[in-house]
Amino acid sequence: MLSVLQNWWINSAEKRRDKLIEKYEQEEAYLDKEIARETIEIDRQTTTSCMQNLIGGVPTSLHSNNSDAQKKSDCFKRTGIITSLNSNHATIDKSILFEINTLSIPGEMRIGSRVEYLGYKDETTEEIKIVKIDLIVEDSWDEGPPSEEKIQEEINGLKNEKPTYFNIVQRNILGVITECKPDSILIDTDYKTMNVRFDSVKIHFSPKAGDRVSICCNVQSDDGFVDKHGEILDQISVDPALIFTQQRCTVDRIFSDLGVLNEKAYFTFDILPSGCKLNEGDIVNADLIECYWGQYEWRCIKLSLIEQAGQPSSKLRSPPDSRSENRAVDVSPNITTVFSSTFQKRELEFSCTNNYDRIFRILSIEFISRRRRGLLRLVDGELANGFDLGPNEKRLLRFEVEPQAYGDFYEQFVIKFENFRVKRCVNIVVCENEKQAEAVRQSLSKADHNGKISYNDRNMSQTSRFYASQIWSKHTECTPGMRMQPKRRFVATRIGSFDVPERLKRAYLTSSCKKDMFENIEYMFPSFKEELNISNYVSRFQTLLYLEEIECFVNFRMYDRERAHFTREKEYLALTIENLSERRPSLVIGDIVKAENPWADGKNAKRMYEGVIHKVLFNRILLKFDANFQQKYNGEDYRLEFYFSRYGYRKQHHAVLRAVKNLGEQFLFPSGAQTRGCPQLDIELDDEENLLLGSSQCKWHNCILNSIQKKAIANILRGEVYNMPYVIFGPPGTGKTVTLVESILQIFKLIPSARLLVGTPSNSSADLITTRLIESDVLKMGEFIRLVSQNQVEKELIPEHLMPYCATADIGIDDTCKDDMIVTESGLKLKCQMKYLGRHRVTIGTCATLGTFLQMGFPPNHFTHVLIDEAGQCTETEIMVAVAQVSKERGQVILAGDPHQLQAVVINRYARERGFSLSFLERILSRAPYLRNVDSFPLTCGFDPRLVTKLLYNYRALPSILNVYNELFYNAELVPMIREENSMEAKMLKQLDDLLPQSSNRPKAHGIFFCGIQSENMQEKDSPSWYNPYEAKNVFLMTIKLYRNNIKAESIGIITPYMKQVKHLRKLFVDADVAMPKIGSVEEFQGQERDIILISTVRSSKEHIPSDVRHALGFIQNEKRINVAISRPRCLLIIYGNPYLLLLDSRWRTIIKYCADNDAYLGCDLPAALSDPSKLAEGTVNNQDN
Repeated sequence: MLSVLQNWWINSAEKRRDKLIEKYEQEEAYLDKEIARETIEIDRQTTTSCMQNLIGGVPTSLHSNNSDAQKKSDCFKRTGIITSLNSNHATIDKSILFEINTLSIPGEMRIGSRVEYLGYKDETTEEIKIVKIDLIVEDSWDEGPPSEEKIQEEINGLKNEKPTYFNIVQRNILGVITECKPDSILIDTDYKTMNVRFDSVKIHFSPKAGDRVSICCNVQSDDGFVDKHGEILDQISVDPALIFTQQRCTVDRIFSDLGVLNEKAYFTFDILPSGCKLNEGDIVNADLIECYWGQYEWRCIKLSLIEQAGQPSSKLRSPPDSRSENRAVDVSPNITTVFSSTFQKRELEFSCTNNYDRIFRILSIEFISRRRRGLLRLVDGELANGFDLGPNEKRLLRFEVEPQAYGDFYEQFVIKFENFRVKRCVNIVVCENEKQAEAVRQSLSKADHNGKISYNDRNMSQTSRFYASQIWSKHTECTPGMRMQPKRRFVATRIGSFDVPERLKRAYLTSSCKKDMFENIEYMFPSFKEELNISNYVSRFQTLLYLEEIECFVNFRMYDRERAHFTREKEYLALTIENLSERRPSLVIGDIVKAENPWADGKNAKRMYEGVIHKVLFNRILLKFDANFQQKYNGEDYRLEFYFSRYGYRKQHHAVLRAVKNLGEQFLFPSGAQTRGCPQLDIELDDEENLLLGSSQCKWHNCILNSIQKKAIANILRGEVYNMPYVIFGPPGTGKTVTLVESILQIFKLIPSARLLVGTPSNSSADLITTRLIESDVLKMGEFIRLVSQNQVEKELIPEHLMPYCATADIGIDDTCKDDMIVTESGLKLKCQMKYLGRHRVTIGTCATLGTFLQMGFPPNHFTHVLIDEAGQCTETEIMVAVAQVSKERGQVILAGDPHQLQAVVINRYARERGFSLSFLERILSRAPYLRNVDSFPLTCGFDPRLVTKLLYNYRALPSILNVYNELFYNAELVPMIREENSMEAKMLKQLDDLLPQSSNRPKAHGIFFCGIQSENMQEKDSPSWYNPYEAKNVFLMTIKLYRNNIKAESIGIITPYMKQVKHLRKLFVDADVAMPKIGSVEEFQGQERDIILISTVRSSKEHIPSDVRHALGFIQNEKRINVAISRPRCLLIIYGNPYLLLLDSRWRTIIKYCADNDAYLGCDLPAALSDPSKLAEGTVNNQDN
């Protein structure tokens, strides 16, 4: 037995040894094969003079697995042979290429020369860089160039020489930028003048000549050096030498090409926020970096306007209600007084208190009134001529008021001191009777400390949050309902539940006031106070998603019912909901209704029954409960709670995690353009803008593309930059979607291995792209698919012509589901599994719907290209749902959009203020490699063409309309392509001459008009939204006149910022029984255009401006909404509004002045402040300037 075991042991050992030998021989054969392949590749690289794609000839020790040895060996000195040489480049040992003109060569080099050089291996690319040629050893080739065999013999002879290794340290070197080139900057340092290429360093600001900078470098280090500092090996990053952020500065001077802040700082106009025009005296928040440029010591790299000279400040709009210790003189706050009839006299008192132990001289008290005879009168008229206010003295100023007309009146007076002024206001409300006056007084008594009137006796926001907390914390047993399709048990990738953290839920829903709520959230999640970076990226965005989900949960409580009953409708139970189609948030298929018996007692424990929404109709929803409940239900009342599907939020949580893991910091926080070893395609445009791939000419599928669109597509196809998104910056009407569609077709045709995901924020955008692809007649059916949701199918929202190209997804693993794919009569494919979906070369869908692929288990490199249309309208997490699926190594992301148009809709105010509505597109365009830098890229609007193309040719509007938003938002770079004569738009405008005010001074084909209306905006008790009946009537009458001039309803669009005004306008058309044009908010018109646009701005009361500014209601100071609204029309734009209110915003002031200057203003008298800005400033002085 022992011998048997011994033989078995010996045989086993021999087998293991034989296997090890066999494995070793296989590895040796593989290494020999790789060495042969590298040798061939090295020779090929030498003849084509490509830059260092291999590192042959590197000492063996450079490839050591020991981390310490690796770090030490990255910098070395050794001897090599010059094996090739031309005027610009040379090669050492057939493998290490270097540029001659970047080095100081100590003598004459020839092929075969033996040189001693300092080398450095880049950690990221693993390429060898020649830092310095120390010595040229005399060669012995007197008889001419040596043979190839002789050179190889010399190289082999040097391989056994051991290099001298040096340590590497990082040093910061200070310098001044002397020159900015398109691809690099020259920096003068104490050490030398350094040429720093943008694609080789991280740089987080847009540099200019004169900037003082700090260059972080890897430096050769050794104890033999005096300061342990040898040669500079490479540069890592360039940062300002000194930076001050959020500095409050005053605009001192404005020149033609720059502006001056606080005498010693300057700024160029390319850093101004879009549409921002600064004037002397404006107050700004500025980020300043140190510079050496003429007389200036600082340069502003970023600024935001705090207070515009001639604009009301936020302090002015919040009257002081407590005494300030820093204030020399206190004057009691503004007063509102209510009268029940005219010609009533009343005295008002203002106290004026001196807080110092010195005398203040009051020079005068002056009244500011738009009427010839104001309503305020100083009882003691002598005080108006001035008086002394003694130390710590309190003086009462008595005014008499006697209104002579009904309405609201606004009177102001200014107390002028020697060194400052104090302005106070009296709001006078004159009602028709005592009942009306009492109602106004009650509303005013409920005003909160911000002056906002509450229309209910309780804080509705706080009440709904506490109620939502009670509902969320309930844990009642629930019987599930019948879902649209069974839950899949076998899924390739499970997405986590990502439940809202309990502490965040408590902080948001149970805090007694919003201030406490925000403080608690910031304490629990400190990343909110930090600048967004790769470390806090996941936690920040997941918390923002949690907040958005909480807000949605709170809003869903509006559907809850204390008592409600169902009615039977075929196999469903129906629930009627009034105004269902107009409610927000909307109910969609798959949402849940939980029913609870309100009379359940101890014997019958409370149980909830879950009903799943299967259909959403105009005024009711159809549900399916558990079969037992459905059969036994007999009209009883139940308490109802509504819940939304969390699947969309969960996909976004998962995508954020995946994006960080797959794409990394370089993609999410680009700091420098890292180029690929070779372009994606070697595409070029010739002089005639033909697309050339090598020697072959490629076909343009759209023959009417302009030169900029073609350059954008060529740049995308080249794909020179590694792991960074490409941006198509598409202002209104410039053909952004056309460019994107052509890019899809070219990638499809020229890169056979490409598989594309095309994402959009909305189904209408996805339908448009799909339609354009069908019309191109380039792709065959089966090569592309339009992925749709079940909700789209059930609501019958899919256009008929797209049905054969559409499909819904089934996330179950192939062959684990009993249900087969269903093909309807229209060609629509339902319940498609992975074996069918995801295999198409092009898949189009909303970003949310494309997230279905996250669970289907596609391999990491499955999708090579992701293209997002209207990327500015998506939150960053929505974009990541699609983008996170792209291959990092061989993938490319293209974002098309306009950062100056509307952002994503974010319902949680706190999340919105913390940047959740900021799109990924807009965020990266504010980072260094994407920043506009006209000095470096003067021919491409200041953008690096490898990363961004800005489309400039506008095919939408007449020049007179384009000029306005071009000047306000696009640096006047857009080029009109619609002619002022003989174009369809010009002819239509000519057709409307009789409707428009006649003027011989107005330019021909002037298509923008402003109609000034001083009217009253109103609110109803049940809604905070505003409407303006007088404006609505004027818009309605203009539409009727347009109809009479043979303009069709589909050619007209009516835009207004408030839903109440939308409803009021629609009612006018319904009551008159005439065709209704599209009437909606700005959001509903994004991405659309009409021949004629009528805009009703609604607001017509100055006292509500602070609310507009603070909450971004309507148009007031919301530049993106203004831009979208005025850029929709092709030939005619008429704006209805109160010029006295709108001119307080600089952008609206520009629009009104443009109309007035071109004799295109009609309506009420123009404000005097429009032509005399000093009057505007006089009416908006600070409360106190001391």
